[in-house]
Amino acid sequence: MIDQLKLFLINDIVTFGAYGISILDILLIVPIIFIDFTLFRIINKFLKKKDLLKKGFIRTITRVIKWIVHFLVFLAIIRIIGVRVDNIFDFINAILSFKLFTIADTQISLITIIIMIIVVGVSIKLSKIARNYFDKTVFPRFNIEEGLRFSLSKFIGYLIITVGIIIALQGMGIKLSALAVFAGVLGIGIGFGMQNITANIVSGIVILFERPIKEGDMVRLSNTIGQVLKINLRASIIRTIYNEHLIVPNSEFINAVVENMSYGDLKLRISINVGVAYGTEPVLVKEALVEAAHDTVNVMKNPEPTVLFKDFGDSSLNFELLAWIEDPIQRFSTESELRFTITEMFARKGITVPFPQRDIYIKSMPH
Repeated sequence: MIDQLKLFLINDIVTFGAYGISILDILLIVPIIFIDFTLFRIINKFLKKKDLLKKGFIRTITRVIKWIVHFLVFLAIIRIIGVRVDNIFDFINAILSFKLFTIADTQISLITIIIMIIVVGVSIKLSKIARNYFDKTVFPRFNIEEGLRFSLSKFIGYLIITVGIIIALQGMGIKLSALAVFAGVLGIGIGFGMQNITANIVSGIVILFERPIKEGDMVRLSNTIGQVLKINLRASIIRTIYNEHLIVPNSEFINAVVENMSYGDLKLRISINVGVAYGTEPVLVKEALVEAAHDTVNVMKNPEPTVLFKDFGDSSLNFELLAWIEDPIQRFSTESELRFTITEMFARKGITVPFPQRDIYIKSMPH
């Protein structure tokens, strides 16, 4: 029984080239790592409690000691595994070359994944640099419209990342045809649970090129009104008039009715409905409303504000003031300011805004 237990503990469960790790090795290594990190957490808490970390030399000494201890722990671990100091690089190479899995005929190792991550990271960085260069240097020379400029820069960024991934795969010996297996699995995944993600990504591509909305537009989606801050591949960010930030899937902009207040022409017409008491001269009301519009900040002088006599209401003569503003973002603040000005103008001219009244006639009183 003891011999079987001993054999179980010393048998290698993982092999890196000529080096193996047994359960006994793991039982020795785990406590060492635990003590290493726990010890420094206790030391840091003690130094913070004594308020010593604010001193630069104490902080520097602590870091130096920590890295020295980490290095000693590393040496202890590789000695437990059976690696001599002069074979450290050979051991590291064996770990990096360890085969994790196979795609078609290509074996994937740890070094393969590390290189892939580095290449993708460099591609992302290059894509940002290229986008900034085109946005600030190339596009302004050709007077490209802002929305198209945004779409092109996004496309260039995604293209550079895609090319970087392809180069990484080819450089590591992974043939693109070998990815057919992944494509099949991905297709099954899309069929069972990724329809929404795929639809949002496709919608994001459509938005980038068709440009029904662009960054900076004021939009109304269902009962939500806000400004488009950023359009990503899967979802877009909208800041509402209450300064709330909504993450909206891109498919909502394709499949639903979206009111884009900034589409084509930024000018927006606002409407103010108001009722005045019967007996008020309609021409006087029209003059007061037009004058109020002229006195309100952000209301355009051209086109001229317009007043419509809408209807004879139950208790008022109903008018509608139509005015124009230059930017949809100013809509709600301008409407509010215009109502303040109208109230002040009506009070100055003696125009009364009525409220509903009802006359009750009692035919007889109960005895």
